[in-house]
Amino acid sequence: MPRSTPTRLARQARRRYADLTQAPGLPFADLLPAAQVRQALQQEQVTFAERLFTPLVTLWVFLSQVLDPDGSCRAAVARFLAWRTAQRLPPSSPDPSAYCKARSRLPEGLLTRLTRDTGRRLQDEAPAAWRWEGRTVKVVDGSTVSMPDTPENQAAYPQNPAQEPGLGFPLARLVVLFSLAVGTVLDAALGRYQGKQTGETALFHTLHGDLEEGDILLADRYYGSYWELALVRRRGADLVTRLHQRRRADFRRGRRLGCEDHVVTWEKPQRPAWMDPATYAGLPGWLEVREVRVWVRQPGFRTRVLVAVTTLLDGADFPRSDLAVLYRMRWLAEIDQADCRSSGSLYLGGVAA
Repeated sequence: MPRSTPTRLARQARRRYADLTQAPGLPFADLLPAAQVRQALQQEQVTFAERLFTPLVTLWVFLSQVLDPDGSCRAAVARFLAWRTAQRLPPSSPDPSAYCKARSRLPEGLLTRLTRDTGRRLQDEAPAAWRWEGRTVKVVDGSTVSMPDTPENQAAYPQNPAQEPGLGFPLARLVVLFSLAVGTVLDAALGRYQGKQTGETALFHTLHGDLEEGDILLADRYYGSYWELALVRRRGADLVTRLHQRRRADFRRGRRLGCEDHVVTWEKPQRPAWMDPATYAGLPGWLEVREVRVWVRQPGFRTRVLVAVTTLLDGADFPRSDLAVLYRMRWLAEIDQADCRSSGSLYLGGVAA
């Protein structure tokens, strides 16, 4: 995997974003092939009559509208007219009403399916050299998003209870699984901001099916518990995360691999209330876990020293220095997550995140 810094990759992403917003016409007509959209429409069982704004064209226009700084329907239709001219098609009315009606008919499941399918396809097509030590790396990160203050959104995703009714916006919790190699969304889960089984790890458990044998999962310290390491290992994947704040690393203990690098044993705790007895019984009574102190000397990082924890136990195959570089790459997920929130480009569960 290329050892590019997060800052350099972020600049590349911003340049690509600027290229899309400034491109004339409908840039997604080239980026999102018609055959892929038609297949997704068939899978969503969408039928439609031939009209000016077919679902395919409407989707291309809508995605361009989302990225356009103007963001209006009239500007989106102007892009559509420029595209028709470039395709040597007859001109059409600049009135946006037909487009707005067509946009409202786009099935939400189509956007969700295309987000996941496109992300997975790009990851599968990435060169083998982009993998880390020959392994596919996936990054999980969570956040919250606010939505328009409508009765429907308030009913499904209530606002923060600390705010007075009518003075806040509905909030949802979002957990996204990214590809580290290409930065695309592989899957995501959306849930209520508060309530039973609405925490970040609870939402991530619904995405465990996206972890394949041999994968490496990168996560922040919220995932640095026995439960998350054991559940990921049960999928045949490995986890690299930060040591949970309730645990302390003592490098005088365990099997020493090097300076501030050792393997220790974690005992299985008592069953938590959220876990069913069958799952609990299927987890091992103990785990061997590697703890590595990571020093971050790059300008711009808030944390200067931290302890990473992982199920990658072989110090020869996975040197401490390589693990340090890999964990620092996790911060790219925050950039990707911010892009999803700011551009409105991630659609799941009927809500634009």
